[in-house]
Amino acid sequence: MPHTVDDLVALFEIVQVADLKFRGPQPDTYFQRLFGGQVLAQSLWAALQTVPEDRLIHSLHAYFLRPGTPEHALRFEVDDLRNGRTFSARRVATRQGDREIFQLNCSFQEPEEGLNHSAHPPTDVLPPEECRPLREVQEEQFGSRLDHLNEWDALDVRLASEPRPSEQGGVMRAWVRTQTPLPDDPRLHAAVAAYLSDITLLSVSTVQHEMAFMSPNLQAASIDHAMWFHRPFRADRWLLYDMVSPSTAGARGFCRGSLYQDGLLVASCAQEGLIRLG
Repeated sequence: MPHTVDDLVALFEIVQVADLKFRGPQPDTYFQRLFGGQVLAQSLWAALQTVPEDRLIHSLHAYFLRPGTPEHALRFEVDDLRNGRTFSARRVATRQGDREIFQLNCSFQEPEEGLNHSAHPPTDVLPPEECRPLREVQEEQFGSRLDHLNEWDALDVRLASEPRPSEQGGVMRAWVRTQTPLPDDPRLHAAVAAYLSDITLLSVSTVQHEMAFMSPNLQAASIDHAMWFHRPFRADRWLLYDMVSPSTAGARGFCRGSLYQDGLLVASCAQEGLIRLG
């Protein structure tokens, strides 16, 4: 996985191999299966190559069909569903070998003026400069160095408040940004936000039960992921990721996340994943 921001940006150096077909680079990884955020972000990037640059992503809905392997290249097959006056819609089938591992539907829009309001971010959090890196907190909690955390060295992730149960479900808040600046392309910032949105979200489903998400007695995997992009933002500036898990049932955990920057809600996401004991 990307150890530097340059490595992260290199994930999006996909190659067009035919009309509406692309192939993506594959980084080395500690894991035996691909990180879902990587597959999501690269699939979105493939779709972005087929729409005008002034049409920005505003929503996506995805299913993780099968685990991906780091041993084979990803292939992205884009369907051009619609090009309207201000909106475009695309569908992406992401494959390895003869297997489809991921499906993405996404919609793009030219910027427009209109009504404007935003929820306020939570106020009971410390500023990022006073928060501990998530890596440090988890290593202290589990009593040893967690090598797999090196997978996300391109990101600066800091725990904004201690994970806690609540009447709304398990809650966790984190500050996140890339370690160094990104190019100015807003499409790239959206793709990086999709990438980082998958890092901590499903883990919140275990907070209400005071169970370690990385427990060997727990099988966890993303099933689906949805995301909405409300306003322009930069992924190389601090984003407050406010996450809550309102339900866990049927061996599935459901989580919602809100990304805030400069006091405004800039993106929202939701995810359901497998949370199976044993």
